[in-house]
Amino acid sequence: MATVKDLMNPKVFYAEVPSSREQVLKTLQEKKISGIPVVKKGTKNLIGIITREDLLRHSDEEQLALIMSTKVVTVSQETPFEDCLKLMKEKRYRRLPVVSGNEIQGIITVGDIVHKVVATSGSSAKVKDFMKRTLFSCWGNTPVYIASKMMRMANEYVILVIDNKENVAGIVSNTDLIRLVEINIEERKSILKSSSESQEWDWETSSILYITKGKIALPNIPLHKVMSAPCITISETASITECASKMQKSDIDQLPVTNAKDEIIGMIYDIDLIKSL
Repeated sequence: MATVKDLMNPKVFYAEVPSSREQVLKTLQEKKISGIPVVKKGTKNLIGIITREDLLRHSDEEQLALIMSTKVVTVSQETPFEDCLKLMKEKRYRRLPVVSGNEIQGIITVGDIVHKVVATSGSSAKVKDFMKRTLFSCWGNTPVYIASKMMRMANEYVILVIDNKENVAGIVSNTDLIRLVEINIEERKSILKSSSESQEWDWETSSILYITKGKIALPNIPLHKVMSAPCITISETASITECASKMQKSDIDQLPVTNAKDEIIGMIYDIDLIKSL
């Protein structure tokens, strides 16, 4: 029986607490990953997990301990693959840290399963049986920071970009957005006052305290400037195996789905593919 050890990635990138938010952002950008475990500084003891969505959601928070999720579901190397798969399918977990005791040993992700299992399964199941027929879209001239806010409000991490002719011109994901993130330093002025009434006259003294804070921000540029175009798509009649292979080859975790008329009618995500197992 296959276990987590057979599929996990033992080379896991992680953040330490205390540490800087900037270092986490840099890791996500450079490694092109969507989330990493968080450990206690100087150890491999797991204390949380942080994702690109967490960073975007808490844009004005600098402390990792206040951004990360502390309720982390884990598995061990000996966990049967079927149990791990069930967790991911039912709870829609994209990643599960692999631990021994509380020490991190690796990580298993939806991508690992799609690339190593689904893409080689030879399944004849069709994309149309697992795709989602709802689409989230936005006009291409919408500023990137506004589109990001809309995505968070809709709990979506992919958006189709519509041009002035009402056609789908491209696609933008949270992976694209996190590459654009900048840390803007904001300065706030606070006036501290003190007074005395010990004399017949009153006087008041004040001092100015300048408080600086780094805030994650996205540029004020139109969405069409950062979209991937043209969209890589998959036919609704394609097999799950073909879909998984196409995601792996293109290094993406979602594909717009087309019908016989080449019209986009839905989306399929890597996490949908594991439902075929």
